[in-house]
Amino acid sequence: MSNATRRCRPIDLPTRTCSQIFVLLALLLCAAPPIAAETASKSHLDQRIVDGARMLAGTPRFAGVPAPELERHVEFVVGNTLFVLGHETGHALISEMGIPVLGHEENAADVFSTLMALKVGDAFSDRALTNVARGWFLSDRRDRAQGVKTVYYDEHGLDLKRAYAVVCLMVGGAPDKFAALADEVKMPPERQGSCQADYSNASWSWDKVLKPHRRTSDQPKTKIEVNYASSNAEHDMLAEISKKLRILETAAEHLSDEYVWRAPIALEMQTCGDPGARWDLSLKKVIICYEIIADFGQLDRMYGHLKAVAKE
Repeated sequence: MSNATRRCRPIDLPTRTCSQIFVLLALLLCAAPPIAAETASKSHLDQRIVDGARMLAGTPRFAGVPAPELERHVEFVVGNTLFVLGHETGHALISEMGIPVLGHEENAADVFSTLMALKVGDAFSDRALTNVARGWFLSDRRDRAQGVKTVYYDEHGLDLKRAYAVVCLMVGGAPDKFAALADEVKMPPERQGSCQADYSNASWSWDKVLKPHRRTSDQPKTKIEVNYASSNAEHDMLAEISKKLRILETAAEHLSDEYVWRAPIALEMQTCGDPGARWDLSLKKVIICYEIIADFGQLDRMYGHLKAVAKE
C-alpha cells in the first residue's frame, strides 16, 4: 500500500497529460461543470478553488472562517491529493508497462508524481506542489507531536526525506521559482545546485521509459472500468460529489487515451477504514480511499498555520 497518505537531459512529459490530472481534483472538490484540460485556464482553476471554499463555508466546521483562509485550505488539500493520484498512477504504469526500477519503487512513484506537476509549470500547479512539500513537513511535525514511532524499515521513505526530495526536484527543475522555498526549508545552496542534476536525470529517465507505451491515434483504446464503492456517513458528500462530477470516468478516459495498456485496469473510490491509496496488483485496480482527503484537511487545520520547518 502506498504511504503517500500518512500520505542526463531534460525532456518534457506532455503538458496535456499533466494538466488533465491536475484538473481532476479541482473538479472533485469544487462543484462546477467539467471542462477540457486543454482549455483550462488559471481563472478556471482559481474559480474552482473559490467555489470549493464557498462549499466549506456552508458547513458547521468552517462557519465564520474568512474566505481567503478557506481558499488556502482547499488548495492544500487539492495539492496533496493530486500527489497521491500521481503517485498511484506511477505504480500502475511501472507494474503494467513492465518498467524497470533501479532502486525503491516508492521513490520512483514519488518522482513521477512530482515531475507531472513541474511539467505543467503554471501558477496553480506550482502552488499545489509547494503544498505537497509542506504536507510532508507538516506530517512529520504531527507525528512527532503525537509521539508516533518512526518505522525505519518501512518500504517508504521518512516524511522528511520525501519532503526534501520533492523540494530538490522543484528547485532543480526551476531554480528561479523555487529557490525561496528551498531556502525556507534550510536546504544548503550547494545541495540546491546539485538538485539540477537530480531533476535532469529523473525527467529524462521517465520520458525514456514511457515513450514506447504512449498510444498513437491509430491504436485502439483500452476500456478502464470505474466504481464508486459505498461510503460511510462521514464521507457521503465526497462520494456524491465524485459521482456527480465523474472524476473516475475522466481519469479513466485520460489513461485510456494516453497509454497502450497490456491488460485492462480499474479505478475505484472506497471507504477503507483509514487514510490511504494503493495500486492493487492482484486486482489491477487503483484504489483511492475517501479518508485520505479528510486526513489532508485535518492535517492542514491542525498544523497549516505553522512553518514547514521549525526554528532551531
